[in-house]
Amino acid sequence: MVELRYPLSSLVFDYLRGIVGLGIAVVIVSAVGTDTPVFWVIAGLAVLFLIWLGYAALRHLSRVRFDEDGLRIEPWPKRFIAWNELEDMVLRYYSTRRKRKDGWMTLTLKSKGNRIELESTLPHFAAIVARAAHAAKEAHLGLDNATQENMNAIGVKVET
Repeated sequence: MVELRYPLSSLVFDYLRGIVGLGIAVVIVSAVGTDTPVFWVIAGLAVLFLIWLGYAALRHLSRVRFDEDGLRIEPWPKRFIAWNELEDMVLRYYSTRRKRKDGWMTLTLKSKGNRIELESTLPHFAAIVARAAHAAKEAHLGLDNATQENMNAIGVKVET
């Protein structure tokens, strides 16, 4: 069993965005009166930045356990997907530039009401994708073209 965690280096910009955004929103909210629409708009943004920070902290605390039986994520919410019960696999690429130069991938796995999403900043991401692709092949799941192209882009051979 391999236990993986998102490194702080991959989350530092998420933390910074959340802290700066929340800080700016709190300063603006404290400067305007509660009777203005601006207060409520900025207060809503503050809540969104707080949720963003919570999501970053949750990923930072998460432990991903990966072995031949399946994929488990803890501590909250605890989810487990057994490889032999895999029902769906999707690998998506999100670009930050027009020419697809920079970006990240997300792997979404589904099984019996459980859903696990992993980002490519997780160490050994390609190994997890390769194991999931093997499980998808054994389950005779049809992978869409984008998933197959993204697998090829990270060096995971698509078995047919």
